Parts: sequence; structure tokens; C-alpha cells
Amino acid sequence: METFGAALSEVVERLTTANVFCGHGYESIHDEAVALVLGAARLPPEQTRDLLADPFPERAVARLSELLRGRCEERVPLAYLLGEAWLAGLCFNCDDRALVPRSPIAQVLVEGCRPWWRPQVAPRTVVDLCCGGGSLGIIAAHVFTSSVVLLSDIDQRALSLAHENIQRCAPNGRVHCIMADLLTPLAPKSIDLILANPPYVSTIEMHQLPPEYRYEPYGALQADEEGVALAVDLLRDATRVLSDNGLLILEVGESVEALERRLPKVPFTWIDLPSGGAGVAAVSAQELRDWSAAGDL
Repeated sequence: METFGAALSEVVERLTTANVFCGHGYESIHDEAVALVLGAARLPPEQTRDLLADPFPERAVARLSELLRGRCEERVPLAYLLGEAWLAGLCFNCDDRALVPRSPIAQVLVEGCRPWWRPQVAPRTVVDLCCGGGSLGIIAAHVFTSSVVLLSDIDQRALSLAHENIQRCAPNGRVHCIMADLLTPLAPKSIDLILANPPYVSTIEMHQLPPEYRYEPYGALQADEEGVALAVDLLRDATRVLSDNGLLILEVGESVEALERRLPKVPFTWIDLPSGGAGVAAVSAQELRDWSAAGDL
């Protein structure tokens, strides 16, 4: 393991042999191997290929071995081993108090939620619902530079991590934590943009998940038997909370068909996600009001 290139080759082989699951922020074994090698050497992700020929630091050899053991033998997600995770160009504190940041809603935010949000006017108030470590809300605060953002979760441990991430990478004074059960404490028409990534994994899917998922908070993953009960409750209450021109961005992952079965008359708009991911819908406040008035919700 004389160079970074040699270290990378060895790590790719180890991860491949261990058949690790790359579903926590990395799309391939190679991508995860790069992050692992750089993490062991405590280097940022912005590197050129010239680094491959550089000597791998002796001080990093023991840390690389420790990380590989945790990843390959114990199957701990790499973000938990490193204590941080990158999403939309921001680096967040990451541990088992919340899910590893990876929501495809981040793609929608980076594009300013266009075309669903009118680009000439920033949302006054944004809520990141079931926020976990707060990554989506903090990304929103960077995209919408005048918005006030609420990071909302029912789990105090998750909110403690979200608070750390506010200190680490949120714009000063515009991002706040609140403990809440979905939208219950929010005033009528008080929110312009809701970002919602509630638990949506069905009971059957929970038993089929790779071992890496057992390190994440169980309650942040599993919903009801079909996986959509919380999403349905949220859609119904969002009608009350959203402002007249408000918008809901909702993620339900692989539970799309279950949600459509539960609400068969609701014509959801599912967003195309070129960078990967599935099951993200954009729903306007007017659509919610129309569906509710028609008895569809």
C-alpha cells in the first residue's frame, strides 16, 4: 500500500469481497472506496487523479484498517464510521441519532424547487419535517438565502444532531429546531414550503433491508404495514398549514404504489430525478385544497 492508488485498489477489492451495500450516500463500490481512502487520510473529497501516485500516509494505515473492519465485517455505514456525510456540497455531522443524509429531495432543492416553486420569490418560511440531522432544511437555507427554516422532528436525539449541524454549516440566525409531531403545532397558512421525508418503509421491506440499515434509527425508517400512513396524515394536514401559494415536496421512496392505492383519486406529480432516487412528489397548496374539497384525501 505504497500509494493512494494502491490503497484504493485494495479497498475496492475488500469492499467487493465483503459484498457491502452502497445505499447510504454512495452509488458504487468505487465511490465508497474513494471516500473511505480519503477519510482514512483525513483529506477533503475535492482531489485530482494526481493524488493516486502520491505516497499513502503511514499515519493513515491503521485508521484505514479500522475503517475497513467496521465497514466490511460489521457492515456499519461509512458515514457513521467517518462521523460525517456530504450532501449537495455540504458536510454534515452524522451518527446513529439520525438517518445518513441521502434524500433525493436535495436534488430538487439545489434546483430551487423549479418549476414547482416560482423562482422570483423565495419562500418566507420552510419546514424540514422529520428532519433527522437537518440536512434538507440546511440545504434549503443555503438555496433560499432569505428564508427562515424550521427543522422539525419528534425525536430529541435527532434534533440534538440537527442542532450540531446548524452550528456547523447553517446560515446564522435563520435555522431553528422544533420538537413536533408532524405539522401539529404549526399555525394555519404559516408555511410556504414543506420538505417531508417521513418514515415510509413497509413492514415487509424492513425485513428485507441489507444489514447496514440496522444501524439507523428504526423509527426513522418504518411506518405502518404499507409504509404510507404518515404520508397520508401529512398530506391531509398540509392543506391547513401551507400558505395560499405554498408547496409540499414529499418523499415516499419505494412506497409510491402503496400511496397511490391508499389515495387512488389523487393525481400525484412524481419528479424525475436524474441523479438517482425515486418516489418524490411535488404538490401545491391549491392541489391539496382541490383534492380535499373533492373528498380525495
